[in-house]
Amino acid sequence: MGIAMKDCKISIIVPVYKVEKYIGACIESICAQTYDDLEILLVDDGSPDSCGGICDAYALRDQRIRVLHIANSGQSHARNVGMDAASGDYIGFVDGDDRPHPEMYERLLRLMLENGAAVGECNFNGRKKDPPDRMEEGTVICMSGREAIARQLDSRVPSRYPSTSVWSKLFRRDLLEDLRLPDGRIHEEYAFLCEAFLRTDRYVYLNECLYERTLRDDSTTAEAFSQRSLDKVYVYRLRNTVLEQRNETALLAMSREQEYELLLHYAALAADRDLDSEEETVIRLIREQKKDILRSGLPCGKKLQYVLLFINKRFYYRLRRRIRGS
Repeated sequence: MGIAMKDCKISIIVPVYKVEKYIGACIESICAQTYDDLEILLVDDGSPDSCGGICDAYALRDQRIRVLHIANSGQSHARNVGMDAASGDYIGFVDGDDRPHPEMYERLLRLMLENGAAVGECNFNGRKKDPPDRMEEGTVICMSGREAIARQLDSRVPSRYPSTSVWSKLFRRDLLEDLRLPDGRIHEEYAFLCEAFLRTDRYVYLNECLYERTLRDDSTTAEAFSQRSLDKVYVYRLRNTVLEQRNETALLAMSREQEYELLLHYAALAADRDLDSEEETVIRLIREQKKDILRSGLPCGKKLQYVLLFINKRFYYRLRRRIRGS
């Protein structure tokens, strides 16, 4: 016998930090959801502006809202605090400067129940680039969790789904019982999503923009390249560990190839911006894996770039700038 929608409670977790211009609209968009059996967890991550007070004021107006005030520890920790406090059967995430469409959670929950899926996802507005593929609006696609992570890892298949963000998704709670994001890191979702997908038999995607993302120059993931950007390499390696522990050999090879492509990009980026310390760190990470990189399934063009980098990195950087500038 299937689970009825009326028996399902959704916990929505919102990490809140330096978003006083946006947080009011964000909270109102969640409160206005057509699915109203919600628990709204606003996690004030020690925000130095008026965010904490704004959250408290909204909590007085809507009994579904709980505000958790914590010392500043970063977005991943704030999300973890929210998951620890959540009591819902399903868990969603919203960034404090974004807005879910009024029907987002009702639509996703219905699709998940109809298709027996433990993870549901919708399309979103606010992409940095146009979608990498073409798809009719309203298309619904179902696949296994393993197929979903394989699609996310395969750089040769341009696809808008599954995204690498948690906020476009709804998760059945049992998937996340002992699963948490790496504290203190940015780009924190990769290993988390990999583990979540591997735990589920069914994933469903709805190609309809039901989430409004705000692109900001001052957000944690939009900040200029720096030593902190290398968190992405760390999280990629956490994902590698997840796949290695599960003996997912083919997926692990794909994950490592993504890491190698990222390192190549970061080496050139650091050199272009004269960030000697960051470049040195990336080059060290590359040289530690030189044999694995050259034996991997990377495209021949990427391997050639690596060969040039190993022979003479300054020549490689100059050649890369000339090609990109032509």
